[in-house]
Amino acid sequence: MSAGRLGALVIGLWHRHRTPDSAAMRAARSPAELARLALIPAARNLGIANGFLPANLRSEATAALLACRVLKAYERLSARPLAADSVGTAVAYLNGEADALPPPLPAIAVCDGEAVDLVLAERIRDVRELLSELPSEGRQRVGRVLADVGRVMALNLDCPLPRTAYGEGTLGPVVLYACSLVAEDACAETDLSELAGCVGVIAQLADEVRDGERVLDGTGDRDEVTLAAMQRVLVPALGGIVLLARLGPCIRSLGARVAIAYMTITTAATLCAAVGAPEPHRRPRRLAAAVLASVSSARWTAMLKRVSWSADAAMHRLLDASPHHSVTGSTAARSAAGGILALGDPRSRPPAVGSLVVDVTFALVETLPSEPLTGELGECHVRRMMIADHLAFGALERLRPRDADALRILANQFQVAAASG
Repeated sequence: MSAGRLGALVIGLWHRHRTPDSAAMRAARSPAELARLALIPAARNLGIANGFLPANLRSEATAALLACRVLKAYERLSARPLAADSVGTAVAYLNGEADALPPPLPAIAVCDGEAVDLVLAERIRDVRELLSELPSEGRQRVGRVLADVGRVMALNLDCPLPRTAYGEGTLGPVVLYACSLVAEDACAETDLSELAGCVGVIAQLADEVRDGERVLDGTGDRDEVTLAAMQRVLVPALGGIVLLARLGPCIRSLGARVAIAYMTITTAATLCAAVGAPEPHRRPRRLAAAVLASVSSARWTAMLKRVSWSADAAMHRLLDASPHHSVTGSTAARSAAGGILALGDPRSRPPAVGSLVVDVTFALVETLPSEPLTGELGECHVRRMMIADHLAFGALERLRPRDADALRILANQFQVAAASG
């Protein structure tokens, strides 16, 4: 890493949690200066991770991130009921398909993130210029992402989507784009879109936990937001672990591996901290842990196992907090039941989420006692049964309403797994 990039990284870490300087961003004299000033405030840890990418990938990823934040501004701050049209106009303008600017936004922001997005929307011409300077292939990649994200944002404005569906639809394409950017071979060999959607859901839930998004909207207190988010993490976490296990060996750039590992560690830390579970690494060690994970396949696998165990601990904290006394248990019981996300080799798991959930559900069932019961199951087995049930219902929740064919396919998968067990 060059001295310049190292200095930028140190400055980024310093400014990550500071109040954004909107005045400096508005006064930026060029698109490049705007990007430098806005990236960390707009993208936080993702902006830090972006700094590890090789120069050609870094410029493209920066433009894509800032363009997505522009769309977020028009989604959140546009006057209803024209917000969906404003998002569509912004997509067309950013992609160079039209010269008509979206209508100006009211200069009102509720939080720091919205203040940054508002500045980026005001300087949408500069963001479009950043995109126009990319090579043709890069413009096409980013253009597809913006079109996909904008479409789901518009749908959500017309008829609000469930938060998991929203995260899968808006952040899932961004994750898949990042995968294709750093590990094109992995995406070419296997359709990773469902797994990328899982990471999109995780990112959405982590943002809600971190920012208390529904608290800002006045629809619940922070504890309710955290509980609702964490109850939906298990199935996406399975998909995320499988994606990262497949992705790691295919990332050629050392810097890109550091970036992905850093985002994995920091996102897991946010979710674990929300329920008081041990984080994979404390803040001072996260960057060093990401660098270490990048140096070999063995270190990458060790990083994923550590993240998996931390996520498992968070899940058990939720069970401990349940009002049903039957699910609380000793530390020994939690330890014996743990290792759900680390169960088996994630690289051998299927990339289709329905099959993945069925696979892990029956892997859990197979750990239960096979002999006839002579009394109640032990606490660790009760926990595993509860988690297996949660996974099964999670698979059902992913089905679209009235999709009889998908329900039949899932039922057949459960039947085959049960018959072969």
